[in-house]
Amino acid sequence: MSQPRMIQTQFGAINYDSGVIDSNNATPLAASVVFDLSGPFGVDRHNDKFYVPTGGTVPLHNFIHFATYDYVDLRDLVEEKSGLDDVIINIQRLDELPYPEITYNMPPGNIYETILVVLGDLKLETSPFMEPSEFRKLGFDGVTNANTGEKQGGLPFEILYRENRSYVQDPSQNFVSPDQIGSQAGLAGNAAAAPTRFVGNYRLNSRTIGGYPDLIVGPGLTIIRVCSVYPAFRLSQTLDGGGPTDAPADEFTFLRSKVQCKFTSFQLNIVGTQRKLTATETATYYSNILNNRSV
Repeated sequence: MSQPRMIQTQFGAINYDSGVIDSNNATPLAASVVFDLSGPFGVDRHNDKFYVPTGGTVPLHNFIHFATYDYVDLRDLVEEKSGLDDVIINIQRLDELPYPEITYNMPPGNIYETILVVLGDLKLETSPFMEPSEFRKLGFDGVTNANTGEKQGGLPFEILYRENRSYVQDPSQNFVSPDQIGSQAGLAGNAAAAPTRFVGNYRLNSRTIGGYPDLIVGPGLTIIRVCSVYPAFRLSQTLDGGGPTDAPADEFTFLRSKVQCKFTSFQLNIVGTQRKLTATETATYYSNILNNRSV
C-alpha cells in the first residue's frame, strides 16, 4: 500500500572568518568557522554538524574549505522492502546570498557552496579522511578516502540532488577609503598607494542543479553542504603564477585583508510516495549500493 512521506532537515547558519591577513601575507592562518546561533542571520536550531577532515576538532581544511552534514536513517525501508517514489526535493533558504559582515580588500576569486543529497551512508562520522573540496564533484567523480584509497559517491544514481552555487564580490557595492571608510593598512602600510576596498555585498555568479531523484531506498541518506572560500588566499595578488616582470598588487603589499562570510540557513524537504519495491528494484538498488562503492 502506497502512502505519502516527507523527510525534512534544517542546516544552520555558518560564520566563516579568515581573520586579519596582514600585508605581504597570502595565507589565512587564523581562519575560523562556527555555527551562527544568534543575531539577524543566525538560527539556534539545526540538524547538521561539522565534518572534521583530519580526525581532530577543527572543521577547516587548508583554512578555506569546510563542510557540514546530516544523516537520515531509513533502515525502516530496508525492513519493509519499500522505497520512496515520485520524489520531489525542495530547498528553502533564509537568505539567497551570504552576508559579508566585515570583508575588506578581498582578492579576486569565487566562493563556492554545494548542497548534496547522497543515497547511502558515506560514514562521515567515522571516516575523517576525505578532502572537503572534492565533495562538490560527487556523481561526476568519487571522493577518495585517504585511509583506504576507496572512492565513494562516484556513481550518478547515488546523487539524488546536487546544487552548485558560486558567489563573487559585487563591484557596485565596493566602497573605497580614505574618503568612504578608514584605512586598513599594515604596520608599515601605505594607504595612499592602495586605498582599502570594503565589500558591501556578494552576488550570485553561477548556479547549477543536477541529480537523479528517481527512487530512494535504505539504509539512509547523507546530506552535505560544503563551502570553499577561495578569496581567503591572496595568491592572485602575489607573484605566484605571474611572469618575471610582474609585481605584487599594491593592495597586497601595503594593506591587510579579511573575508568574513555568513552563510544562510536552509531547510531541505524531500517528499515522495512510499511503496513496496519489486524484486528487480530490490536486487538492482541494493546490489549497487553495497557493491559499487568505488569508481
